[in-house]
Amino acid sequence: MGVTRVVLSVLLIPLAGCAASKPATDFTYQDVPATRIADQLFLAGTIAAVEDCDPPFSDLNVGRPNFVSPPVPVDGGCGGSFRASAPWEYVDAVNRITALHDTVVREWEVLLASGPEAAERRATETTLRHCLDRAGFTNPGPDAPGLDAYGFGKGDRALDNAAQRCSDESGYGDRTAVQRLRTLQSVLGRHESEISSIAKLKPVLERAAQPDSGTDRTRFGLPQ
Repeated sequence: MGVTRVVLSVLLIPLAGCAASKPATDFTYQDVPATRIADQLFLAGTIAAVEDCDPPFSDLNVGRPNFVSPPVPVDGGCGGSFRASAPWEYVDAVNRITALHDTVVREWEVLLASGPEAAERRATETTLRHCLDRAGFTNPGPDAPGLDAYGFGKGDRALDNAAQRCSDESGYGDRTAVQRLRTLQSVLGRHESEISSIAKLKPVLERAAQPDSGTDRTRFGLPQ
């Protein structure tokens, strides 16, 4: 029995060492900063560099709500004439990435609007409503469709500034960002294998920027 225990101990030591030294994850959605999800998982920066546009998929970059500055367009102004004459491999790659983006966003919206997540979201919004009430901006009423009824971003600078101040002071911004990131990571986890496949498309995208790719970059004022 003593010999058996010694043999088992010798076998278990290297296994324990491997388990302790192995990283929890290689490069998955869990490792990516909240403001870099579009770039690192959906290759937004690569697409922007090739097409000379703003990075697309900005709705996947999670941060505290900004009521003062308008949000960046989700598509970044990409596509158009460049993509129309790009190699088919490039267009196919971008279409695959865009399709995954659209699926993730749909599932994310459903999750945020369902069950406990919806209840948490409403409770968080209540803190912002109360703060706006105290600042003199009347709650549109219980039947109003969420915070959209206030008309943020429609040119009322006093309202937008008050909403930003209330968001920062009441904790609404932080709580919203935490919930959105947590739920987004949950959705991304369902598509981890597809995200891994997207990473392999980066060389395909980059080849479209090469002079011999078949795309006449001079037509778009891009360097050869």
